[in-house]
Amino acid sequence: MATDATESQRRETFDNWRSRAPAWDKWADHLEKIAKGLNQPLLAAAGIAAGHQVLDLASGAGEPSLMIARAVGAEGRVTATDLVPDMLAVARRRAAAAGLGNVRFETADMQALPFADASFDAVTCRLGLMYTPEPERAVAEARRVLRTGGRAAFMVWGPQADNTQFIVLDKVLGEEVGIDPHEGAFTPTRFGEPGRLTEIFTAAGFAKVDEQEHRFHPRIDPASRFWRPQVALRAGDKLDQLSEAARARLDEAMAAAFEAYRDGDRVALDVHARIGIGYA
Repeated sequence: MATDATESQRRETFDNWRSRAPAWDKWADHLEKIAKGLNQPLLAAAGIAAGHQVLDLASGAGEPSLMIARAVGAEGRVTATDLVPDMLAVARRRAAAAGLGNVRFETADMQALPFADASFDAVTCRLGLMYTPEPERAVAEARRVLRTGGRAAFMVWGPQADNTQFIVLDKVLGEEVGIDPHEGAFTPTRFGEPGRLTEIFTAAGFAKVDEQEHRFHPRIDPASRFWRPQVALRAGDKLDQLSEAARARLDEAMAAAFEAYRDGDRVALDVHARIGIGYA
């Protein structure tokens, strides 16, 4: 049974992500290409194949559930879940636009899944575990609904120091407009240290666990103002509350901050994600 503290944390997380849903709706299609770089190693880690029944947790705007739907094909099925119905509505819209009929959607808390034991061949969660109050409980639920021989694969961000955009966005949002992107939610780099996922999966009851490190080094044209989607997604409705002048000032501050990472005509970024894999 949830304590008052964990229920309060759950409510804060719910409210925080509900406030961000309109921004995710606006930018989800634009970010689909970028999402593939994170989706592909997660699908590989989960061992997803044609015909599989897959549960995707914290599906948000539809990543990676839509990519999984394509991978499992007509004989497979993806169950996309999220705590926040407003976020799941974005995934539903995108699935319909893509003509994907093998995805079903269900509002669900990953800490208390409404599914029978041994219902799925694989369970995935991309960048969602960090926001749940009791991560071991969430991973234990994933283990419960897995069939024998299945895998649960959870991706989280690595340490903040290894992720350029977190370094810059957190600093500039706070200094320029007084926005704390973590207010009402746990920090996205909460489980970033090596070995942390292994601890969680072991505590959740998985006897066999692997942990993977994935590093990327994108080089991006600063003229694209690539940070704008991330600012919108991190700040949510707080960004809409700023004056036009404040938003312009924030945008210029982001441009100036990323100049520190310029390499020739590109900005060189570091990205570090980690995947924990539990074998049923």
